[in-house]
Amino acid sequence: MNSEETQFIKIEEFYHKTKEILKLKPAIKGIENSGKKGKFSSRKSFYPVQIWSKKEIQYLKKNTPDKKRAFLNKIFEDNQFCIILAESLPFPPELKNKAKKRKVALFHSELSRKRCQKEIEKFFLSLEREEITISSELLQISGLGVLIIGDSGIGKSECALELISRGHRFVSDDVVHIKKTAGGKLIGMAPSLSRNFMEIRGLGVINIREIFGPKSMLRQTKIDLVIKLIKWQQGKGYDRIGLKFPDDYEILGKKIPQLEIPVAPGRNIATLIEIASKVHMLRKKGYSASEEIISSLNRALSHS
Repeated sequence: MNSEETQFIKIEEFYHKTKEILKLKPAIKGIENSGKKGKFSSRKSFYPVQIWSKKEIQYLKKNTPDKKRAFLNKIFEDNQFCIILAESLPFPPELKNKAKKRKVALFHSELSRKRCQKEIEKFFLSLEREEITISSELLQISGLGVLIIGDSGIGKSECALELISRGHRFVSDDVVHIKKTAGGKLIGMAPSLSRNFMEIRGLGVINIREIFGPKSMLRQTKIDLVIKLIKWQQGKGYDRIGLKFPDDYEILGKKIPQLEIPVAPGRNIATLIEIASKVHMLRKKGYSASEEIISSLNRALSHS
């Protein structure tokens, strides 16, 4: 394998870019940030990731201790920096112990083995092509390309539908294909098969173009902002002033500003997304309401 066909990726980069697509949860804390690297080549289907299922677990359970050791030694001799166990199955203790010694990350995934394999192949192919496909909604809101991400079932499609009904423009539902231009911009679009369509629980698949008209659609848009919908946690302290922001969201090596919106009954998430987009535009112009109110308080205190 020559150097042009082989590339390297850190486990940290792999984890942060695929944890939502693959629904990853670390089985051993810390190793996913260890800096360990792995080789890959999409041309030769050569990846530093193994996917396990019931088959491998049963093999370990049935065999003798000597055969188990030989099996595990062979796995950890290969070019692996992580093992993913599909369908949220538990890792055998002997595998976890070996992984800790070799600093190989272990992840649980709720996806099937077949789905994991498909997503991993797409991911490594995208690294070579400067393209990636992610699970999200993409709209143009007040001229901004806004990527809406979050756990399955949190209401992303329903929010997108309400935003379209308010006159914002729809690009893609559920699956967004992203390309990085020569100038470093990220352009998002819908896969050709799902363009114009949206899936809504209770309604099924609907055609946005037929319902709202061609002006409601965009074939593609530059991605300017990522909004992450998160489940509201009772008792958790949320920033009420707006001085703390989550880390930027990284796509194909480019960082995109990110805002988080907690989802709870009674909150109009579509309205909050609209306002978040406008707040982002004001920040780009140098205005921050949080800083303004703190400055006003400081002035009032200095004159008291």
